[in-house]
Amino acid sequence: MNPVDLELVKLKRQWKKVVSKNEEKPMLICLGEKHETDLFDGFLKSKLSEDEEGEDIFLLHYQEFNGMNSFGQTLLDEWKEYYEMLGKSETALPEWKTDIPEGGFKTDAYKAFYPLLELKKNFPSIKDSRIYLYIAPVRIHNIEELSLWIKEWCNICEKAENNDIKLVWTEHHTYKTLPHNSSAHSFRVEIDIHQLMQNTAAHTNRKKNSADTDFQQQILIASNHLSKGRFKEAEHALKTAVKLAKEQNNKQGEISAYFMLTQAYIADRRKDRAEDTYRTIFEEVEPNSPLQVQMYMNYGSYLLGNSKKGKAEQAFEKAAEIAQTIHEPSMAIECYRIIGTLNDSVLTKDKMIRYFEKCLDIAKLMEPSAREQSSIRFVASMLILKYEGDTDKKNRLDSEMKNYFGDDWKVSVERPKAG
Repeated sequence: MNPVDLELVKLKRQWKKVVSKNEEKPMLICLGEKHETDLFDGFLKSKLSEDEEGEDIFLLHYQEFNGMNSFGQTLLDEWKEYYEMLGKSETALPEWKTDIPEGGFKTDAYKAFYPLLELKKNFPSIKDSRIYLYIAPVRIHNIEELSLWIKEWCNICEKAENNDIKLVWTEHHTYKTLPHNSSAHSFRVEIDIHQLMQNTAAHTNRKKNSADTDFQQQILIASNHLSKGRFKEAEHALKTAVKLAKEQNNKQGEISAYFMLTQAYIADRRKDRAEDTYRTIFEEVEPNSPLQVQMYMNYGSYLLGNSKKGKAEQAFEKAAEIAQTIHEPSMAIECYRIIGTLNDSVLTKDKMIRYFEKCLDIAKLMEPSAREQSSIRFVASMLILKYEGDTDKKNRLDSEMKNYFGDDWKVSVERPKAG
């Protein structure tokens, strides 16, 4: 078992304990450092493959939060797709009522909760399952409205005396987004990055006297310092790692150490140094290589985190161009998917469609096995929605996807965190 899988197993055990001790709580909140909540996010994604009858069901939702009177409808639209998917496994499609009457609610949380509860009651295959709705909006337009929406969801759930549908959220353990909610149970996830790195090094079975032992040791030392917030010490170790990698002509190791340096500078709020290091990376990285593509993608994610959407799009565009040059279609699709997702708004809808259609053009030239592993299903599922009343385009796209993946090609449309 690799080190990351080992951490996921630990998370699974913790999750079961948290759930069993808080059956009456309508909401569970995972607290941790960013790398810890990111791993928890990965744990939830891994649960999507557990689709045995009677198993827990995880619904992951990354759509942006536009407001407390529209978010529930966005979720309901996904429930409708889920209903259609469930129907394919039933001989007779059970009736599902979604026309829940309004009753003096402050938000539209009821639009999502009651239909989901009704859906659970109607389908034998999920009747005895718990449903966990994980929301992680890529953008939040109004935190106060999000808080009101969540509190009303919890109130509705409690009044319905339902313990089988729960909301899941992740937060930084110190810099929290949501105010305290008495209906939610919070639990802390802690991962020792230094130990994880040591396990990773052991897992690769490196020989004690190999040429890159010193380099690996500096990386481990830097990781330990970073996990403890000792940025100056981490910087020193990483600069030593860069020097050692250069001496060994280990270009990939050198770039990896530089990239870790950018993360140290970002965590230490030294954005100018991070920018300088990214410039060094682009000077040193091998041209027209997968590593160069990955670095431009990392840079794009960094720019997004600093609200520089225009520059971020340029970085992802550059990464896509290189990826196509070196025949890495999956990476190109991912870059164009991110650019398209960044333009998911009324004003930029045409641009989103244009970039998603670029993904389709690339997919046509891919080997079936590579296409299967790409995010093209997500892209196509989003386009089906964005084409709205254009039946011809919808039908052509549906036919194309069925040719690639069969009739059951659609996926639940979730917007992944850009980058």
